[in-house]
Amino acid sequence: MIMKRIITSILLGAVLSVASVGLNAQALPDDIVLKNDHVELRFGGSEKNFFFRYFYFDGVNILPSTGSVTHPWEVTLLGPNGENPTLQPKFTYYKGGKFEEKDGVQKATFTWNLVIEAQEWPLNISVTLAPDDDMPHWTMDASMPEGWILTQADYPRIMVKRLKGEAKGILPYGYGAEYDMPTNSQLQMRYPSVTGIMEMVMMHNGESTVYFAAEDTLGCNKLLTMKGEGNNVVFYQSAITSYAWSEGGHFQLPWSVVMGYNPENWQKTAVKWYRPFSFTTKWGEKTIAQRQIAPWIKNADMWLRPIDVTPEMKDALYKALAYYGKGVGLHWYFWQHLPYDTNYPDYFPAKDGFKEAIEKSQKMGAFVTPYINGRLWDTANHTYKELDGKDASCRKTDGSLYTEVYSSKVINTVTCPSSPIWQKIIYDLNDRILTELGTNGVYIDQIGCAASVPCYAPNHDHAPGGGQWWPESYRKMLTDIRKDLYGTKNLAITTEENVECYMDLFDMMLVVNSPHTPYVKMIPLFPLIYSDRCVYSGFTYVPWKLNDGSFNYITMKSLLWGSQLGWVSPELLMRDENHNEQVFLKNLAEFRKGQHDLFLGGNFIDEFIPGGDNPVVNIPNYQKTNVVMGAQWLSTKGRGAYILANMSTTDRTVTLPDGKQVTVKALSALRFNIKK
Repeated sequence: MIMKRIITSILLGAVLSVASVGLNAQALPDDIVLKNDHVELRFGGSEKNFFFRYFYFDGVNILPSTGSVTHPWEVTLLGPNGENPTLQPKFTYYKGGKFEEKDGVQKATFTWNLVIEAQEWPLNISVTLAPDDDMPHWTMDASMPEGWILTQADYPRIMVKRLKGEAKGILPYGYGAEYDMPTNSQLQMRYPSVTGIMEMVMMHNGESTVYFAAEDTLGCNKLLTMKGEGNNVVFYQSAITSYAWSEGGHFQLPWSVVMGYNPENWQKTAVKWYRPFSFTTKWGEKTIAQRQIAPWIKNADMWLRPIDVTPEMKDALYKALAYYGKGVGLHWYFWQHLPYDTNYPDYFPAKDGFKEAIEKSQKMGAFVTPYINGRLWDTANHTYKELDGKDASCRKTDGSLYTEVYSSKVINTVTCPSSPIWQKIIYDLNDRILTELGTNGVYIDQIGCAASVPCYAPNHDHAPGGGQWWPESYRKMLTDIRKDLYGTKNLAITTEENVECYMDLFDMMLVVNSPHTPYVKMIPLFPLIYSDRCVYSGFTYVPWKLNDGSFNYITMKSLLWGSQLGWVSPELLMRDENHNEQVFLKNLAEFRKGQHDLFLGGNFIDEFIPGGDNPVVNIPNYQKTNVVMGAQWLSTKGRGAYILANMSTTDRTVTLPDGKQVTVKALSALRFNIKK
């Protein structure tokens, strides 16, 4: 790219309602046009009222016939006396637009003057288009009197036509989630969190796709929204800003937003546009082969989830380890002396028999990672007073604490990851677990899952508000822990969920919170982008009834999407009534061990439904599915392969996408290499 992508976003709506303007319509004297071989944008009202007339991609206008009739931006300010206005263009003076071109890069800038302290201050939105750009880049800046702060920016706001047919919305929620595109409500994701593990959303109809993304390599807090308004959809980004971005009386958002239309499906669109962007980030630049990942994690093709240290649980665990053999990962809950989700960050002493259970499991070839929480602090715990926990807690604008209550019923506060107090607590916990208990790693909950929050604590070592300090603070914490405690010792740090901005600092990410209801379809968006960058396990939370088809469905889909298998309670798994589930998990785990050229650095391409003898069954709490499902992968050597999994108890002869017929044994999997 000719221009460095470190700007912001604002797609421009319209304040006027005008007649449709075609691609070949005669330009008005005050129109501003940006155009290259792929994209053409026309803005009217360079001296009068701002108007976004049309937005063409290879001859297709994605705007309604009336143009984008939504306000292009909205900002909230904070003044020195507590003034807190929310402003839209209608509350300001439009000053027109201008066109510039330098080294082939075209730029349109539009200005509104905000009235602050009886003076006018400019707010600018800019759209740039380089000759080789598939999409224009939208940015924003503003000037204000000294002492004023721009605290929230909604930009760009762009209204497009709803795609024809069955329009669907895609959010990067867990693995990925597909919804019916609403007509009078909205689909929204928060980044970084499990509801927004990547910085993009899409609308598609199975044939074409509208793509909207923030190209932010800092990982800042933001919302991306698709708001249905009848036959139209408004795409917009909202950012709670850092006060530092308004220093010196000038606000600049440090990234750009892009929007594009692709006459292909959502899978090809995500790979075409988001995957190349991910390579420019610190978290996505390295492949699995280039990263320092504990060898045992790479080889952990299945996981068990022991809960507590009871005799019953240990008996079931040892039975499972004897059955499944060496190399199993153990993600261990309820090992601490106090009830789960209470008294954090107090975990020691461990329950009686836990250290001995770890040692026996390891002798049987297993690897142990006990659970801790990396985000919550219980104010009732003695350490909150003793260690000045109040100085480490995130604060709202009014000074109150962010508090969260879970099934444990106790009040937990959200701790600021920038706090040296908290950084030391998590560091010391890792050190003590590794040395005193002799584990193979630690599972740190919530870092890769729970949402960041803006923090306004005056004594913290970051500017108030949102911004990059949240992911930067966790990245510092994890980097220090890895360097000092883990190094090259074959020890692993894992976390819950798969927010991309921490991906390169965890050996494995557990993905289990993806929504799956009759109204939401899980889709493999994450593997499409990051299958060669991240080791991940899980599919969804495992239901308490396994033999209704749900666990075999989870096992099958986990394999096809590249996930490590299992993450199931050994007490539940090893019950007599779950024999078929035990066998299927074992067969697929053993099969997976021979496919590391796909699952450790290969690329997931897509999943497919084989033809032939492939009946449909209904999986409770999930969806209807064929009993044999397939996925296409590209190996680390660039060779294509089909993976098939048969969750039924009958051999099935099915047809591959290339027309070949193969037989997949009952409760097993099969690889079929694609000849060039």
